[in-house]
Amino acid sequence: MKCPHCKQGILEKYTGVMEEDGISYEALRCSQCGEEIMTMPQLKELAKKYRKLRKAKEVTFAQWGNSLAVRIPNDVVQEYKLASGKRAVLTKDKQGIRIIPE
Repeated sequence: MKCPHCKQGILEKYTGVMEEDGISYEALRCSQCGEEIMTMPQLKELAKKYRKLRKAKEVTFAQWGNSLAVRIPNDVVQEYKLASGKRAVLTKDKQGIRIIPE
């Protein structure tokens, strides 16, 4: 497919990273001018990643005996009806750890 910007280059599949947020994305990139164009499915996938990032909360780890503790922000406590003594399962996944309340 020809580049709609320069009309000379060919659009090729490209994987990049948004440096300011560390989010990877796929697009089509012109072999001549370097213009990047996203298809609608590529744009929807990038939007999904940004929505997930926007919901993220920054937390701080603290020493608690031989373990580490993390404070959970109040809005998350309220949303998931968490309370002191309530149990959860901690699992590892590709991006890090997940805490799943029981």
